[in-house]
Amino acid sequence: MFRYGSLIRRAGLGFGRQVRFDSSVSVSINGRVSEVPKGSTIIQACELGGVEVPRFCYHERLSIAGNCRMCLVEVAKSPKLVASCAMPVMDGMEIMTDTPKVKKAREGVLEFLLVNHPLDCPICDQGGECDLQDQAMVFGSDRGRFYEYKRSVEDKYCGPLIKTIMTRCIHCTRCVRFATEIAGVEDLGTTGRGRDTEIGTYVEKVLQLS
Repeated sequence: MFRYGSLIRRAGLGFGRQVRFDSSVSVSINGRVSEVPKGSTIIQACELGGVEVPRFCYHERLSIAGNCRMCLVEVAKSPKLVASCAMPVMDGMEIMTDTPKVKKAREGVLEFLLVNHPLDCPICDQGGECDLQDQAMVFGSDRGRFYEYKRSVEDKYCGPLIKTIMTRCIHCTRCVRFATEIAGVEDLGTTGRGRDTEIGTYVEKVLQLS
């Protein structure tokens, strides 16, 4: 059985919602049985078991969005892949994070993210320290199927403390949730759907951040 102390803190259990860990449940992760706190999510259980699950929108100190779909995993007896950041574990659950079905889903997610993402990694200030770049190298395909022009999005002025390069945005909504839940500013949000989704203030308002 795992000793929960530092592992719970590393996985972020308890942040964003109140969860009591009075007992544990047994789960199988890639064929290895582990004991994890009852009430944790699949992605947290995988962290405790030493299995890294890729993610973009998930952050241990923010609420669950489940919109990037990068953390999809396969669960025995489930008809389709599940978002590991939002699915709580159950006793006896069998979780698989590296099946062909999961790998294909990750490739698809990254392909969609890169459809409109600029190929300017050599001049990007995040080059070499970019989660998207790293995960595309590990989990992505070596080619895309989209040959039309990439969408161009104007940069938005949200105030003197915020820098935006909107063409590089992957709509993980971390900034929206941070502004709302941590900073207490509810002016930032998303507009549009699908490839027309944009992050911004609804009435071109400058964020009032102290």
